[in-house]
Amino acid sequence: MEIDRWRQEFPSAQRMLHLNHAGVSPVSQRVVRAVRACVDDATMVAPATAQSMPMRTNDVRTWCADLIGAAAHEIAFITNTSEGLSLVASAITWRDGDNVVAIDGDYPANVYPWWGQRRFGVKTRMVTPRARRFGVDDVRAASDARTRVVAVSAVDWQTGFRCDLRALGAFCRARGILFCVDGIQAVGALRIDVERDLIDCLAFGGHKWLLAPPGCGALYVAQRVVEQLQPVILGWKSVTDAEAHLPYHFDLRRDAMRFEPGTTATLGIAGLGAAVRLLHEVGATAIESRILDLTAQLAEGLRRRGAEVISPWADSERSGILTVRLDRDPAAVVAALENQSVLCRVRTGGLRLAPHFYLADDDVARFFAVFDDVTSG
Repeated sequence: MEIDRWRQEFPSAQRMLHLNHAGVSPVSQRVVRAVRACVDDATMVAPATAQSMPMRTNDVRTWCADLIGAAAHEIAFITNTSEGLSLVASAITWRDGDNVVAIDGDYPANVYPWWGQRRFGVKTRMVTPRARRFGVDDVRAASDARTRVVAVSAVDWQTGFRCDLRALGAFCRARGILFCVDGIQAVGALRIDVERDLIDCLAFGGHKWLLAPPGCGALYVAQRVVEQLQPVILGWKSVTDAEAHLPYHFDLRRDAMRFEPGTTATLGIAGLGAAVRLLHEVGATAIESRILDLTAQLAEGLRRRGAEVISPWADSERSGILTVRLDRDPAAVVAALENQSVLCRVRTGGLRLAPHFYLADDDVARFFAVFDDVTSG
């Protein structure tokens, strides 16, 4: 991989060491150019611009679909992961006594949309991870004949645990349970294939591993389940033949775009498109391999310094997130690192690091130089 070439795309890399891609990521120069070009187009509401905008949006839809092994018509644009999961949760026709199986400790984006269905008599059963892991047996034990949804994150936001999506998807498919995945900590960092993993719905924002601006992401809804979901947020674009505004009709679109009720976030989509194109250029396999190599370098060096890796570390469980326990206050270490332009976070009582593919081996060496300096006292 041409690390220097990709590193130059990110001006932030010249000024800081960004190890918080599990939080909010910096964007590349090409993303900035794409958003500026979109703003420039908006200064003149010209017919040519109006005609080209839907075509550009459809291109981005295709690129997002390709990133996860989906078809373009299975992608709807959303503002963030929470919105995407909420759109799905509110579109299910619930019956009193139904239940959802979710994971205790998961990010609230994949908990509150399901808790919000309590008003329909729906219970959310929270699976407690064991040794920071959960598997299909844990989900099976929490499920019964009234389980309508299994909701998990592909990668845990605190420890980086990567669950077995394929096994969970097979369990859900065999029982007619909707399999909904929060993909924000995986898409852009790891290879995700919704068909392979039998995922029904997948939501992801762009501001983490996709390296896109905040405020735009994508919702995947498998074509096989679209008709099971009746959106409650509706608008002129929710129906077929949307450009023929009159006479009214209520024939909902038969694809994921029924979840796009009106005009989409053009600026966000422009930035998202440029970011996803960059990832396609690098290649999903190369990106995943590089990220896992970087986390391995960081883990090895931190172990030598007495840290305990608390992230699940089997090959099938690893992700772009590495969390370690230190022999000192992690908040104080994070603050000291930040003072020297090294960005990371405290999670689950430890230090969370999340490098992306464009970081160089020299960046790892720089991290340890700063880390040694701030922890030498």
